Amino acid sequence: MLVVFGLLIILSGLICFTLEQHWYKGMSPMMKVPVYTILGTSVAFALTFSVVDLVNYVLGFLQVSVAKPFVESAAQVYMVLACALIMGGLFGLIFGVMDVEDEVSYQIRLALLREERYCYPVGALLGGLVGFFNEYIRDQEENFAPSLNGFDEDI
Repeated sequence: MLVVFGLLIILSGLICFTLEQHWYKGMSPMMKVPVYTILGTSVAFALTFSVVDLVNYVLGFLQVSVAKPFVESAAQVYMVLACALIMGGLFGLIFGVMDVEDEVSYQIRLALLREERYCYPVGALLGGLVGFFNEYIRDQEENFAPSLNGFDEDI
């Protein structure tokens, strides 16, 4: 799955190189949605995994004892991948449907602010759900998986 998302980032880079405003200006919003969905998914994936790696590194650096990373198991990684896919797809859909790039230059800021009004609740809801399920998966793995380092809680 990580290879597929890596290839998706390469595809979005190629789309960005070919992206010219006048090429897409005449297209209907629904024709632009797949392009923006690919771009949104790639950005969400790259940003999400960069933040997860940064948080894992900082928490590992600041903790006194050896502790489990924030996102470690395959189930947690797949959950973050699914969230990045959903979040990027929704943000690409919103951006494509709202047709922000066809606004005249002085109205672009207003159109982006209008779009943010829809994206913030979606991001907050998805972030909250992923945070909850990440901790749920961590708790399930701690309680039901045998200790890998040979020590229990008493040592």
